[in-house]
Amino acid sequence: MKKLLTVTALIGLMFFARSQNMTIENVQKVALRNSNAIKEGSDVKGYYFFYVSDKIDKRTNEYTLRIMDENLKLLKDIKFQDSKDVVVLESSFNGTDLVFLFYNTDNRTLDYQVYGADGKKKFNYTRELTKKEQGFFNESYQFSDEEDGHTYKGLYPIEGKGFISIMPSREDKDFTFQVDFFSSEKRKQWSYTPTLGGKRFVGDYLGTYNGVVYIEVLRTTSNFDSNPDSYILGLAEETGKLLVEKPTDKFKYSFYPASMSQINGKSYIYGEYFDPGSNIAKSKSLGFAFVGIDEKGTITSEKYSSWANDLAKYIPVSARGKIEDFGFVYMHNMLPAADGSVYAVGEGMFKIANTVGILASVATQSTQSLVKVKVTNMILIKFDKDFNVTEAKIYEKNTNTIPMPSTVGLATLPILGRLLKAYGAFDYSYSQSNKDHSSFSICYSDYVKGKDYKGGTFNSISYNDGKITTDRINTKSDATRSYVLPGKQGQVLILDYYKKAKRLDAHFEKLN
Repeated sequence: MKKLLTVTALIGLMFFARSQNMTIENVQKVALRNSNAIKEGSDVKGYYFFYVSDKIDKRTNEYTLRIMDENLKLLKDIKFQDSKDVVVLESSFNGTDLVFLFYNTDNRTLDYQVYGADGKKKFNYTRELTKKEQGFFNESYQFSDEEDGHTYKGLYPIEGKGFISIMPSREDKDFTFQVDFFSSEKRKQWSYTPTLGGKRFVGDYLGTYNGVVYIEVLRTTSNFDSNPDSYILGLAEETGKLLVEKPTDKFKYSFYPASMSQINGKSYIYGEYFDPGSNIAKSKSLGFAFVGIDEKGTITSEKYSSWANDLAKYIPVSARGKIEDFGFVYMHNMLPAADGSVYAVGEGMFKIANTVGILASVATQSTQSLVKVKVTNMILIKFDKDFNVTEAKIYEKNTNTIPMPSTVGLATLPILGRLLKAYGAFDYSYSQSNKDHSSFSICYSDYVKGKDYKGGTFNSISYNDGKITTDRINTKSDATRSYVLPGKQGQVLILDYYKKAKRLDAHFEKLN
């Protein structure tokens, strides 16, 4: 990066002025991934907008990085010239420092820029991709349609200490991933890449607890292996040393971890569970698992809530987890409430035959996808403090159908759900909760076809002191493209881009 980023008093200097809207002129090109909220946990502390503001020549653009506070008050505009192939992939804020991840597709470099609260650049970490890595990396990030952006999440904050990066990688013939830690306290970095005993690795960040970084890993021994091994890895936050390698088929049931949360002062990994010894890539799940784990990787508790005996008391669901007109549940998040209860938010999905793909495959012997996944409604499930189901409700919305790659068409729905999440195919957007857990909001997009309105909407399911309410914002406008970003709890930021006018407008809308 050349003359890149000087941010003044980015965090901690929140102005009293209430600038509730913003217009940026001369925006030559904009993509969703180049604008985002700067968040501390679920709290929005500001925004950044990165866009092409001028074209210098065939290979060079002028870029502008605009930093705003939480009320859209301008903090800093930075302009610089660089290759036309520069994009911002992600940003993250860890409570004290901010990092931007830039990718230059021309010279194949990932550039992590770390800035302190005083606006000074603290550290710069660079990783150059090999040609093999670049192809795999681009495929994972879905660069084929830049204006659609992507939802691949690979950058995570560790409060007050630094950032974890999980990126697709290649090691010889292995398809794997690389974990990097970048310190924001001093210039320090470590890397970890799993390669031994496998050909293909997929890694998901679960969370960090008491100095241990937890990652879910799927490993296959060959390109034709359809029975992946699932592991929970624990890496030392300070050194990257492997501390925990726990197969998830060694529990009471086989287990596929989805995420990690701190609930009621303890750490839990949760996901779906299967019959002992099952192939999690093909078997039907039996229900939800909540596994307590400490910093040594010791399992402190196991709780299993079945479809047939627990959720079926509140919603008609089969023993294998299928809900009529809904499909199977993909769990997005777990939200604790002040009274000790826990709310799980999920989305429905089920597989259907891809008729066009089947006909094309028969006629041309192609490898088109034979399977589509239909994404259906939202679901909110309430558990008590011991993870017993006490309530469940389905919230209807428009359905979406997504063709799946031919290589994963036979995979089980939890794994397909992970792919849908990576592709940005779910309607779920994000959740926000206040610090005392007396309120939270679950936000998702939808499309309605009503008598009075036809177009996109942004919706919320909100919890306030034990009461659940819903709200909807109509997002249809005459803009070329519209995006929704998180705001302070109870509001969202609407971005409208007008391609012909080269203008980006932003304004807040209130939720419940």
